Amino acid sequence: MKFINKLTTYFYKGVPDKDDLESTQRIVVANIFSILGGVITLLMGVTALLNHKPVLATVLLIQSCIYFYAHLIFRNNWFSVPYKYSANLLSISLITLMVYLIYTGGVNGTGPLWIYLVPPVILFFGGLYKGSRNLLLFILFISFQLFYPDPILLATEYSYEFKSRLLYSFISVSLLFAVYEAARQSSYKSVIKISKQFERQAMHDVLSGLLNRRGMMQNLELEYARSKRSQLNTSLVMCDIDYFKKVNDLYGHEKGDEIIKKVGQIFTGELRKQDSIARWGGEEYLFLLPTTTSAQAEILAEKLRQKIQNTTFQSKDRQFNITVSMGIHQFSPFDSIDDAVNSADAKLYQAKSEGRNRWIS
Repeated sequence: MKFINKLTTYFYKGVPDKDDLESTQRIVVANIFSILGGVITLLMGVTALLNHKPVLATVLLIQSCIYFYAHLIFRNNWFSVPYKYSANLLSISLITLMVYLIYTGGVNGTGPLWIYLVPPVILFFGGLYKGSRNLLLFILFISFQLFYPDPILLATEYSYEFKSRLLYSFISVSLLFAVYEAARQSSYKSVIKISKQFERQAMHDVLSGLLNRRGMMQNLELEYARSKRSQLNTSLVMCDIDYFKKVNDLYGHEKGDEIIKKVGQIFTGELRKQDSIARWGGEEYLFLLPTTTSAQAEILAEKLRQKIQNTTFQSKDRQFNITVSMGIHQFSPFDSIDDAVNSADAKLYQAKSEGRNRWIS
């Protein structure tokens, strides 16, 4: 088990500290390919050397060094985008080796059989479009190499039947891998889309479309840490629709839901890009206002209070207005998140007890 854990850690070298499944897969496969490719070409190089084929042995040993170097790029983080450099290096070196094996014939004319490694590697590292382009260029080049009438491009002799069948089968395999890569990418995009939808549903209120308590808590934790680190002012505003139960009783729960949604839209329209608003529960809303003092939050609260008070709602043949009450709290250096939320909540209830349709700071 310890060996497996060490091996897994070895293959995960260079994986960035982020939740990116596609990048992780590509880096892990690149690590595995570079290590296995390095070992295999090393063994083949030694074998060629023992069989008194110095040129082939030299090429294979150089290739082995390139594969191990590609892994070292990840291991030591030598470039700003390690995967890009390593994947390009692996792809180019593999294609170069295949061209060389076709040229020389390898051992007893079996060298060209290794070209079937090219489609999965090129398509996986390059993606569908870039990989297909590179694969097409490789097919065109080896076709020219195999069928060029002058033997200068081949150091060994292949029969026409072998060359044509090799090329046809390689094109067939390439098409199959291209279809597979297209399906893989389509599936990955579908999974990501569904994942984002579930994530949004988990973080947002279904009725109002605003953040829910869970989503706001995530924002609170991030902003709380940032404000502590940078000593920036941050304020909270807890807001509640006054006499909302009466609204439901008089005009029905459907109208109440409409009001919750409409009030959320009015609030959102008055906020800055960096501000957050959540439906904290029932008819309660919580505002998170970064780089905002309590005095600045009071200006916003008054603006919102007036806007809600002056908004007319329609229910059948009747028109009516609603009001809101708010509690404002500016983070102090000694506050926890719970302390700050509870303080804003306490000020909200103070505003309600003093007559509603007002804010307390």
